[in-house]
Amino acid sequence: MSLVMSGLDCHRAPLVLREQLAFSRQQVTNTLLWLQKQPGVEGCVLLSTCNRTELYLTGDAPTPWRLLCRAAQANEQELEHYFTTLTGEDAAQHLMEVACGLRSQILGEDQIITQVREAMELALEANTAGPALSALFRRAVTAGKRAKTQVHISRGVPSMGTRCCEVLEQELGGLREKRILVIGNGQMGRLAAALLQQSGAQVFVTLRTYRHGETVVPAGCCTVPYDERVAALEGMDALVSATTSPHYTITLEQLMTLQNPPCVAVDLAVPRDIEPACSQLIRCYDADSLGTGGVGNTDTLAQMQAIADEELEKYRQWQRRQSMHAPRFPLFVDLTDRTVVLIGGGKIAARRIASLRQFGCLIKVISPTLSCSKEGLIWLQRQYMPGDLDGAYLAVAATNDRAVNRAVGEEARRRGIFVSVADCEAECSFYFPAVCAGENLIAGVVSSGKDHHKTARAAREIRKVLEELE
Repeated sequence: MSLVMSGLDCHRAPLVLREQLAFSRQQVTNTLLWLQKQPGVEGCVLLSTCNRTELYLTGDAPTPWRLLCRAAQANEQELEHYFTTLTGEDAAQHLMEVACGLRSQILGEDQIITQVREAMELALEANTAGPALSALFRRAVTAGKRAKTQVHISRGVPSMGTRCCEVLEQELGGLREKRILVIGNGQMGRLAAALLQQSGAQVFVTLRTYRHGETVVPAGCCTVPYDERVAALEGMDALVSATTSPHYTITLEQLMTLQNPPCVAVDLAVPRDIEPACSQLIRCYDADSLGTGGVGNTDTLAQMQAIADEELEKYRQWQRRQSMHAPRFPLFVDLTDRTVVLIGGGKIAARRIASLRQFGCLIKVISPTLSCSKEGLIWLQRQYMPGDLDGAYLAVAATNDRAVNRAVGEEARRRGIFVSVADCEAECSFYFPAVCAGENLIAGVVSSGKDHHKTARAAREIRKVLEELE
């Protein structure tokens, strides 16, 4: 199975082009589901940040960058020459370095770890990652965490938020008692507001709605209804905007209605929140013009690169384990009165149940739905919960949810319970066989876990032989 990455980043593509490939969380999910249906795509994860948009695929999809452009309805001809495409180990190495902050505008950028983790989680929720990309992104998140905790970067916690504070402090001659409006109360907006408030500024944060106990406003900040943001700008020293809005939060026309507009604005959003024409009235900084905030010394870079390389090697080891599985030893066990816990109630689960019914075991099924007869089963009509494998002799994970199947496998391994995970052979401690029964004869057929059609053909032939021996 091949791995490929195609993407744009701040080092090759200017902001005006990257805006065409900016995705919100919901757009990422929708794009993943669309990509999964495209020919040759076996797994996909989409990483979309202010600095980069990168598509990671497994399978044999042609020209992945075109898929990304089509998903965003972006201009392929305009963007083609700005894409970087990497394959195999080069793509894996790139992700490790991205997660460590080596390829950010700000060396060791703190937010990239969260962004890589969120990209992985969205793909897992959409069931599009697959085993290879799941393993790769888990190792990348680990690399990012290690770089953050093990490598000292003298600037403190590096982020676009800290760089925003540095620029505003320079522009305003200090931040103490300066009045600053922050539009947006998402992760980036809250970070910028908190850092500015801690630096002595008087910070106002816009809110679209307020729900007591749910809406988080950085301590010490005042709030302004979003619809009153333009009026609130009157007399402000500076403006910061960091939303996911597809529209401008501040336009030149709105600024021109003010008697005393702010003298400087920082736009942390991609696509941009502040209309570029506003630079006619005030000094404007966007995600690119904030600058890098330093490139780090040789020792820092070497430490971060070493962590990226170590985690890449662990991913290589995972890959080798997948390709070098020793044949499974055929072990025939007595299941009489033993409990087999099966998570899932779809077609695959129904086939597993049909096989198990022959062997005198107690079958406990946990699933909101069941596609076979419940006769003779213990059926708990609900979702899987940790602890559901209590008393199990064997476990089977056969849902259509990758995250649930993985959790069942992990619980089984912790408890020392043999488990079959239907959608990931690497997580199986036993393969569920195709059962071939004859008179006083039982045969089970498994493959490496990858060629199910070959297993089915072999089982049919073995059943014919068993019938002839009766």
